[in-house]
Amino acid sequence: MTDIAKQLQRPFPPEEIEFRVQSCGISNGRPWAMVLAYVQARAIQRRLDEVFGWDGWTDEYRSQNNNMICRLGVKTDSGWIYKENGASETQVEAFKGGISAAFKRVAASGYGIGRYLYDLTESFAECQLDKPKNMSGWSKAYDKKEKKNIYWKIPQLPEWALPPLPIEDVIERWKSMGGTEEQFDSTIQKNWGINRDQLKAHHIVALQKLMDGKEKKAV
Repeated sequence: MTDIAKQLQRPFPPEEIEFRVQSCGISNGRPWAMVLAYVQARAIQRRLDEVFGWDGWTDEYRSQNNNMICRLGVKTDSGWIYKENGASETQVEAFKGGISAAFKRVAASGYGIGRYLYDLTESFAECQLDKPKNMSGWSKAYDKKEKKNIYWKIPQLPEWALPPLPIEDVIERWKSMGGTEEQFDSTIQKNWGINRDQLKAHHIVALQKLMDGKEKKAV
C-alpha cells in the first residue's frame, strides 16, 4: 500500500464517527435497534486537506434520476485523478443529504477513506424504553408502529477500528503499569527487531493489545 493510501485509509478518532439507526422496533415489549457507523463528511474533508492540501482536491455534483452523483478529484504527482459515485436523495433535506451521502460514498469506494467501517458487522445497540437520566452516550429513535421512543446506547468501536495512541501515550501507559522504558525498548526489539523511532501504527496497536492482555507474549 502506498504512503498516500495509508494516510487516506487510517482509522478516524471515535468522535468523528457517527452511528445511525438502520431499523428499529419493539418485539414482545422489548426495544431493539440495528445501527451502522459512518464517518462525518467534515472529517473526510479534513483528511483530504491533510493528504493533498486545501488546493489539492475538488468535488463536483450532478443530479441524475433523483440520485446525487459526486465526482471527487485529487492531485497527485502523476496528475489529477477523478472518481465518482452516487447516492439517493434523503427524506430529510433531500438535496443536502444526497450531496453528503454521495461525497462519503465516493470517498470510501474510490479512495478508501473510512472504508474500514464497511467491515463492521451490523450490530444491535443496547436499548431501553425509559429515557436515561443522562443522555450522554445515548441517542433516540422513534418506533412509528408503537408510537414510542427507543433510547439506544452508542456502540463502542472495536480496537482494530481505532487509531493507535501516540507513542508518548503508549510509553506513559506502559510505565503506569509498572514497566520501565528499558523494558519497553527490549520488548519491541525482541518482538519486531526495531527501536522506538522505527515504531509504526501496527506495532503500536500490537503493544496496546499486549498491555490489555489480549496477546500472550513474553516481556
